[in-house]
Amino acid sequence: MMLETEIFRLEPDITVLACAGKFTMGTRLKQTEALSDSLIAEGVRKLILDLTHAETVDSAGLGVIMHISAVLEQVGGQFRICGANERITNLLMVTHTDAILAHDPDLETSAMKLGGGPPRAASLD
Repeated sequence: MMLETEIFRLEPDITVLACAGKFTMGTRLKQTEALSDSLIAEGVRKLILDLTHAETVDSAGLGVIMHISAVLEQVGGQFRICGANERITNLLMVTHTDAILAHDPDLETSAMKLGGGPPRAASLD
């Protein structure tokens, strides 16, 4: 399954990049990285990567996640991952990136930790 992405905003200032499918090389990963870069360039400073519907992440996918985290850190932003399944959580543990990448079991927890209330989708216009 190809990587599919959806962007939505939560009030007041949190952006969610939701990914479904395989977060792996050859599945639109470069486009997802470019999308995150453009969001940050547009001023996004609180970003949640929602992996609830992602099947797997490979080393290339982990590289993109680390890239997003590093770019946000450089601009003073905050980054969290939510909804990682057991396979993805294991990858984070084995690579010791779980100590670097903030991750939560669900979107609501990530939103709360970024200072938002319970998730309420905001309009994109």
